[in-house]
Amino acid sequence: MSTTPSLPPLLHGLFRELVARGVGVGVRDYLDGLRALRGGFGHGDRASLRRLALALWARDEEERRLIDRWFQSLPPPPADMSTSLEAMLEQAAQHGDDDTGAGPPPDPRTPAPEATPVSTAAPGAGAGDARQAEALPRARLAFAAPGDSGGLPIPRLDGAPPLGEDYVLHPGALIGARDLAVLWRRFRRSVRHGPRVELDLDATLRERCRSGLLGQPVLRPRRRNNARLLVLADASASMDPWMPFLATLADSLRLGRLAHAELRYFSNLPHKQLFHTPALTRPEARDAVFTRHTGAALLVLSDAGSARGALNRRRAMQTLDFLASAGACFSTTVWLNPMPDRRWPRTTAALIASGPVPMLPLDPHHLLRAIDILRGNKVA
Repeated sequence: MSTTPSLPPLLHGLFRELVARGVGVGVRDYLDGLRALRGGFGHGDRASLRRLALALWARDEEERRLIDRWFQSLPPPPADMSTSLEAMLEQAAQHGDDDTGAGPPPDPRTPAPEATPVSTAAPGAGAGDARQAEALPRARLAFAAPGDSGGLPIPRLDGAPPLGEDYVLHPGALIGARDLAVLWRRFRRSVRHGPRVELDLDATLRERCRSGLLGQPVLRPRRRNNARLLVLADASASMDPWMPFLATLADSLRLGRLAHAELRYFSNLPHKQLFHTPALTRPEARDAVFTRHTGAALLVLSDAGSARGALNRRRAMQTLDFLASAGACFSTTVWLNPMPDRRWPRTTAALIASGPVPMLPLDPHHLLRAIDILRGNKVA
């Protein structure tokens, strides 16, 4: 049964780190690494792997420094495999006289050994040496097929170690912009406002019955969505994996047909200033934003410390102060956390979830529930 080819653990880990850092590597670069290894490049030590990674995946000086830092952060390499193998063979040889078997069973993938030539020495002289040679353990190595480049075949294990998780090498949208726009249109607070252009049938019939004569129909303003929303999104380093979703969220707000919607950014916690861009530029006073959106609904997107998995008491107290000030300005508040709820305990997220503000995971189902809460429907 054939196994799926994969990079060595060091290069595999480096590839995942580059993808997480936003470096433009993809499946083609992954396959280039496999072909280079099959061609005989990158073998021997970590320096060879580093040179191979720089040649394949470093396109500018910043990416070169990122790869160099990756290799410098690795722990020291383990002891030489050949030394460990020789020690195992020596230990097995010491117990070889006690073994009654003829050694490990032959591997069907290895070629059959050549016939041992018959010794011409005296029977008593070579019998002990022959028995000792047969009792020595045999080390079996499996080799991959040689590549197209004609290089030497690469020794490999028979089976690849399981990773236990699935990794997506290309970013995918958590929720599409179209689906988000549909969800925003569910957030409605209808009021009649504007010119009287719509027929009020009930009022018209009452006027006809009252006067017996109808000079002109009774009109009324059309219903308009008066829902207003302020979205505060965390743009700190712990939220880097969800930055594409925040960009999609910004695009979808323009399609949501809300009366007014704004997106502002902060780092870790909404302090005295909020920012217009995810790069935390163009600051604006938080109190001014809150005053402009008084009476609107508030949606906060942040991991609330659950990405680091530790409780920062100062951040927890500042978060509670922020929620207290927000509760005095906004009609409803919902906190969305992109981290799974099993990561919330013993973090600031657990304090928020147990407080007056509902905290929900970030997925389509809970986002729909969050919009229902923002509409005023408190029932889950």
